[in-house]
Amino acid sequence: MKRRLTPSQADRRGGLLLETLIAIAIFVGIATFALGAVRDSIVAAERARLRIVAVDLASSRIAEIEAGLVSPYDSEDEPGFEAEEFEESPSPFRIEMEAESSGFVGLVRVVVSVFEVDESSSSLALDERQLARLVALVPDGLGNAGSETPSEASDGEVEAR
Repeated sequence: MKRRLTPSQADRRGGLLLETLIAIAIFVGIATFALGAVRDSIVAAERARLRIVAVDLASSRIAEIEAGLVSPYDSEDEPGFEAEEFEESPSPFRIEMEAESSGFVGLVRVVVSVFEVDESSSSLALDERQLARLVALVPDGLGNAGSETPSEASDGEVEAR
């Protein structure tokens, strides 16, 4: 004996299938949104890590200038070390240094910029993005330094992009 469904029971079965499909679609939409948010947060964390490293590199270069290891007027690497002494992998950063006279006697305004170099780009020119810029007043290395000490002279302005 077969039992026949009434029209309201047949509609209920079709409605149950529709509700299940809608629930699955909502779940997939929420999961897609959540995965996108996680991906964006991972990218933002990597950018923040690169900026921290860039600011550290720039402040290290300022410290080298203040210690007298590097002249603020030339952007060559440390003259006391040979490049062949160390086995380093190529750095993804490029450091640029600019020096100009300041309005204070015996101090030089030094701007150190750190760029990220993207060598994986398919174009012939390397893509660069400025990560950090450090501006500081340091004693002039030419022997006419004023009465200010490096700790008083450094204004420590950091601009990260």
